[in-house]
Amino acid sequence: MNQQRLFKRKIIYFVAIAALLFPLFVLSQPATTKSPGGKLAQLRNEYKLSEADLGQIDPTSASMKLATFGLQGAAVNLLWARAIDFKDREDYTNFDATLQQITYLQPHFYKVWDFQGHNVAFNISVEFDDYRDRYHHVIKGFNLLKKGIRFNEQEARLLRRLAFYTGLKIGRSDEKRYFRPLFAADKDYRSPPRDQNWLVGTRYEGRPENLKDNWLVSKWWYKQAEDLIDSGVIPYGTMNPFLVHSEIPMQQMHYAEALESDGHFDEHVIEAWKQAGREWLAFGLRAIPTTAGFEVKLEDNERLKESRDQAYRELMELEPGLKEKLREEKRKQLDPAERKALDKPANERNPAQAKLAAAALKQIEVSPKEVATATSEKNRAKAIKLVEKYRYYKNRTRIVDQYREMTINYGYWKNRSETEQTEQLLEARKLLYDAEQSYRDSDIPTALKQYEKGFELWRVILDENPGLLAEETFVFDLWDEVEGYSKVLAQIREDGSQNLPDDFILPDLVDRWEKLNNPGGR
Repeated sequence: MNQQRLFKRKIIYFVAIAALLFPLFVLSQPATTKSPGGKLAQLRNEYKLSEADLGQIDPTSASMKLATFGLQGAAVNLLWARAIDFKDREDYTNFDATLQQITYLQPHFYKVWDFQGHNVAFNISVEFDDYRDRYHHVIKGFNLLKKGIRFNEQEARLLRRLAFYTGLKIGRSDEKRYFRPLFAADKDYRSPPRDQNWLVGTRYEGRPENLKDNWLVSKWWYKQAEDLIDSGVIPYGTMNPFLVHSEIPMQQMHYAEALESDGHFDEHVIEAWKQAGREWLAFGLRAIPTTAGFEVKLEDNERLKESRDQAYRELMELEPGLKEKLREEKRKQLDPAERKALDKPANERNPAQAKLAAAALKQIEVSPKEVATATSEKNRAKAIKLVEKYRYYKNRTRIVDQYREMTINYGYWKNRSETEQTEQLLEARKLLYDAEQSYRDSDIPTALKQYEKGFELWRVILDENPGLLAEETFVFDLWDEVEGYSKVLAQIREDGSQNLPDDFILPDLVDRWEKLNNPGGR
């Protein structure tokens, strides 16, 4: 009886297994050139999860043997070691081939593309003497990142990396005077043949071909990364939300700066700065999440400060004189020496008394909470609510100020974008640009006049916008012009001295530059 039951059970299992084979076959059927394959193959293709073709790897290599046994990680480690060795030996043919095999094995691993794209664009490119060869390898690194984006469409870090490199390597490197025009004229990179375009079939295929300036291309890629986050496709992760959303207007500002550096001083430049100002303001009005668990708008700082101060004023007005009364009570509790130091004018205190006075001031401080606690019973409930309101707005103000100034220097760039839109500043920059050209043409008298007239305009601009000197980058950029002026002075002096005259019209710039270059003055 038991034997028959076991036999029937085996038959049932066998029939069930046989019945399941058909749907499994249908679901897991691999894709071919003539068929999209089963459902799993179609899903892998739809979400770009298919691994690259292992058949393109050398079949006799150790990495192929490891990969076929499921040890792709070990195979990649082996190939990376070989790639580094080929790079050290300057064997770039084998380096490229090894690099390609790495990408075949791990196309969905973000770090593969990030590391190797940087390696080619930054480390390999500088090994060549000719700037055209350097540019070729920079673009090769960019194309590696594009290939990585094809396999990782929703990897915002790759998009931001390509955006960052496009701005930095083309627009900031020592070769930028060569790279920028090469990039603008590079139709093969901007619109490659369809069979060589890694972005075909992705959401990034439609990048506008009229974006020729590297800063505008960088801006476009940053926008794609921001759109991914805004659409909820991916979270911020470890990315700073304020940096994520500031990059788009910042690239517009870099674009406007680059136009001036290239010698353009027309309405197009002013419009570029106006666009930067509009985008920076839009950034300031965006609600952005903070690490404190709530969202803030950088443009809200004045409103928040006013609300904070209003709550404080209302608290003090509940019972006028109460704060002073509490302060006087604390003062009476001080030691005689502390009271004596506090009563003495600050400029007459010796070091010991200054220390005592500072400690005493802290002891007699009266907080809003202490004022609320000491109010009469009829006002206490309202006072406590005002204290809570005061604390709320004080905390929000602190957070906004922290992100405004410490993270992205929001106030400076807002002021800068507004100032740069003026005809006066454009004329100042044009004069200094022309002065440099006159110096290169050995027209020293003209260069001297242009420098002096340009600095006279800068004096007016800095008097109206002293906050510009708060930004280190601005100071160093303007100081480059001062150094050019010093070289002109050396040409007209008998001793060849480059020292600035005692009555130089921008002493505040000199002071700021010296503090930035003096560790003790920072």
